[in-house]
Amino acid sequence: MRISRLRRRDIDEDRWNALVGEDARPLPYGLTWWLDTVTDGHWDALVVDDYRLVLPLPDLRRARIVPAIISPAYTQQLGPYGTVTDEAITSLLRAVPQRVQIALPIRPDVNPAAIPARYRYRRRINYVVDLSVPMPQVVKGFPKTLQSLLRKSGSDSLERFSPEHHADLNRKLLGGRKGINVKHFSVLERLMLEVERRGFGACYQLREDGELLAAGFFPRFGGRTINLAPVSTELGRKRRGMSRLLALVMARDAGCPGSRFDFEGSELPGVKEYFAKFGGEDEGYLLVEQKAFGLL
Repeated sequence: MRISRLRRRDIDEDRWNALVGEDARPLPYGLTWWLDTVTDGHWDALVVDDYRLVLPLPDLRRARIVPAIISPAYTQQLGPYGTVTDEAITSLLRAVPQRVQIALPIRPDVNPAAIPARYRYRRRINYVVDLSVPMPQVVKGFPKTLQSLLRKSGSDSLERFSPEHHADLNRKLLGGRKGINVKHFSVLERLMLEVERRGFGACYQLREDGELLAAGFFPRFGGRTINLAPVSTELGRKRRGMSRLLALVMARDAGCPGSRFDFEGSELPGVKEYFAKFGGEDEGYLLVEQKAFGLL
C-alpha cells in the first residue's frame, strides 16, 4: 500500500471528485471545490495508491497559533472517501502528520479497532430521515402536534432565497451569540453562491402573510439533502416556521429512491432533541483527535 501526501495544486480534481461521488456514502464536503471554498484553498491530502482512498487535510494554521488539521466551517465530515478497509484506515491515519493539533471528523462506518492508538475518538450525533418512501409515511414519524400543524398549513410553499440575503439574515440573527464566529458568515455566503452556481442546492424561505418565518441552505448531493445554516425569526419561532420549512423541503424529495434528509448533526442542548423528533435515525460519525502533539 502506497500513501502519498499531495499539495492542493497536485491533486487530480477529476479523479478525486469522481471518487467522492462514487463513494458508498457520497457527501459534498469532500468535493475539491467545497474544500477550496471553506478553506480558501488551504488544504492538502493523503491519497492511497492510485486514488483508491483519499483523505483531505484542511490546513488551518493561518487561523491559529497552534498548527491544526481540523474540520472547516460548514464541513461536517472529511471522509475518507473511496474503498474503505481496516488496513487502509489504519495506514491512512498513521500517515497524518503528528506535530499538529488534529480533530478529524470521519465516516461512521469506520471500524474503531482500526484507529491507531495515538488517537482518541468519540461518536457524534447526526440524524438522517429516509425519504425513499412517500411523504405521508415520512410524516407518520413526526410528533402528533407537528402532524396536526402541517395539516393546518396546507398553503405553505417553498420560495427561493438568495445566498446574499440568507448570509445577511444569519449575520443579523446569529451574530454576537456566544460561540458564533462572525467570520464564518463570509465563508457561508461564498459557499452558498458556489453550490447554487453548480446546481447542487439552493436557499429557501418560508413566509406567512408576507412575513419571513424561517430560511435555510440545502445542498443536495448523492440523494442526500443537507440542512445547513437554518435560521428562524422571532415570529417564526412562535409559529413553528422552521418545522414547517423542513417538512416542505422533505416533501420535495420524498418518494425518490435513495433520498435522505440529513439534519447535519448537533449536540447542542435542545437541538438534538428537536431533530430526533422528526423520526430519523442517528447515523452519527466519528471525531478522531490526537491524544498529544508537539509544537513545530
